Amino acid sequence: MSRLYQSFHLVPLLFSADINAGTDSDSFDMRNYHHATINIMYGPSYAGANPSIVTLYMGATVGVKTTIITFPYVYTSGAIAAASADVMSAEATSAALSIARATMVSRMLTIELDGAKVAAATPWVTVQLGAESDAGECAILAVLYPRFAYRNLTCLA
Repeated sequence: MSRLYQSFHLVPLLFSADINAGTDSDSFDMRNYHHATINIMYGPSYAGANPSIVTLYMGATVGVKTTIITFPYVYTSGAIAAASADVMSAEATSAALSIARATMVSRMLTIELDGAKVAAATPWVTVQLGAESDAGECAILAVLYPRFAYRNLTCLA
């Protein structure tokens, strides 16, 4: 039996104690992967009158944000530890997703990225969290679907 980490590449991209100034995730290289599922877990202190903007970029090198990627997403129906924390919303699509505080406190946002959307010349993907929120913390974990058998190679720089 293969393990989850042998079938998929698990990539921790961000753990931030304070996203109010805006922040970027680590960039990851999609060249060896045909799909990415990006999970953003918002903590209980996510706050502010203005919603934060989540944007997905691709670029030629690490940290370069050349082109915005439109992405499908879902989010959990309930807060973490609630009975509905594993029930997902209806799928929607965005290029710059506005995350309202009331919607995402202690919830998870899941972004799906088809590797075909990532151009060969710009294989590095970065998640940008805008500076619009007043406070909050989050963690980001990507699950990458490899094009090749398990090789335990990095996709980070």
